[in-house]
Amino acid sequence: MRDEDKPFVMYRRGLMNFTIVPRGVKGWTQFAVWMALLVPLLLWFADYAAKHGEEPDFYIGLALYLGGMLAWTVGGVWWMKARAEVVDLQDLLKLKRELARKKRGGR
Repeated sequence: MRDEDKPFVMYRRGLMNFTIVPRGVKGWTQFAVWMALLVPLLLWFADYAAKHGEEPDFYIGLALYLGGMLAWTVGGVWWMKARAEVVDLQDLLKLKRELARKKRGGR
């Protein structure tokens, strides 16, 4: 897949410092589907918490919910990174400074 066909853009500032944004209709559609996958987990936990909020079993459901949220988050980031054009902001800033220096007549 060519970079311009990828549905996401990842702006990387460092190893674990990045921002992923959807690009175009394809990217926003895939992002909306990913967000919709969270709805069943949220509905389940809301129902579970309403029924078992005062019982000791509540913490089992809470642990399952938090584990599901962690898996959903890590899976989503991993999935989007695999389908993203990567823009390294360090290299981009370096190139801009170099072009500005050349424009001013410096070496």
